[in-house]
Amino acid sequence: MSARFPSPFDAERRVRSTLKKVFGFDSFKTPLQESATMAVVKGDKDVFVCMPTGAGKSLCYQLPALLASGITIVISPLIALIQDQMDHLLALKVRVSSLNSKLSAQEKKELLCDLEREKPRTKLLYITPEMAASASFQLTLASLASRQLVSYLVVDEAHCVSQWGHDFRPDYLRLGALRARLAHTPCVALTATATPQVREDVFAALHLKQPVAAFKTPCFRANLFYDVQFKDLLSDPYGDLRDFCLKALGQKADKGVLSGCGIVYCRTRDACEQLAIELSYRGVNAKAYHADCGTCDILGYCPKPFALLTSNNNALFVAHWNIAKSMAGYYQESGRAGRDGKASWCRLYYSRSDRDQVSFLIRKEIAKLQEKRGNKASDKATLVAFDALVTFCEEPG
Repeated sequence: MSARFPSPFDAERRVRSTLKKVFGFDSFKTPLQESATMAVVKGDKDVFVCMPTGAGKSLCYQLPALLASGITIVISPLIALIQDQMDHLLALKVRVSSLNSKLSAQEKKELLCDLEREKPRTKLLYITPEMAASASFQLTLASLASRQLVSYLVVDEAHCVSQWGHDFRPDYLRLGALRARLAHTPCVALTATATPQVREDVFAALHLKQPVAAFKTPCFRANLFYDVQFKDLLSDPYGDLRDFCLKALGQKADKGVLSGCGIVYCRTRDACEQLAIELSYRGVNAKAYHADCGTCDILGYCPKPFALLTSNNNALFVAHWNIAKSMAGYYQESGRAGRDGKASWCRLYYSRSDRDQVSFLIRKEIAKLQEKRGNKASDKATLVAFDALVTFCEEPG
């Protein structure tokens, strides 16, 4: 790995020019975002970025990708999230592509032909970890690597690599082998939440070379306001959620039309469908979100924090109809609120029966895993993480 510009001045000049010309910003959101971006641009170290949802992590690799001569490969966990990233970049006239199972034969052929060019037009190539491990992609990667056309390897939602994380994914463990094949390519790992244990796992699994340029912001976001409602003590829980939605969204007095959007997380599909019906009956335009739902005022059934439509970046509220599995998971999901920096509200509807159901499911999952691979310290961590969220809900203050 080596510096990519003749001088720091030249690098800063081109970064600021691209920031304005392509992304439309006069300045970075924060000094930390700027420092992380410049570290990636410099290209002489692997980079680890831990910033809250909405803090602008994606820009830290998207902007450098446009300045690099080759292709930036981005690993992202879900096609829905990839599509959102692509839609945003395509709107900015950035040449971005995705190699995934939903491509038609013709689309795949055209993309692979471009990647075989001496100078491919594609600047960012998004893939899922499953696709990254496939034999077909390994051939494509070998071709790009042999021609020194891979500028960066980016791993988004990097906490998925850790069994201590709130959303561990076995497919992410295979990325270590992918990184080994790109040993001289700078690696950028990004996440919104990472405990010291998760961070150590990410560094080890992705073979991040020391010293790593690491950037981390505090979890606290002054524009988010949290509260917990005990569902069992409410005479009409659906009515309480409706009032919460209406207060957060606000109403135009002259027409009585809701303004803005919000997100409601539900644990099961049935609960989501029922919630959408109940809220709609009470005057709130609510639609269930599943795999391919379009934009709507309130989204439900979002068991994964990535499965949200990020066209709703400026959600005025996030409500959890059911308790999450960990404090880290709750933090990341609720962090979808207020991404524009304006005041937003986060509410968790808590019940002890719900707590017991989730605890049962976690223990069942752990027992199933232990049958396959024995006891692991991370199993205990899963229960500890859930207990921390229960404590947050049950203790006063």
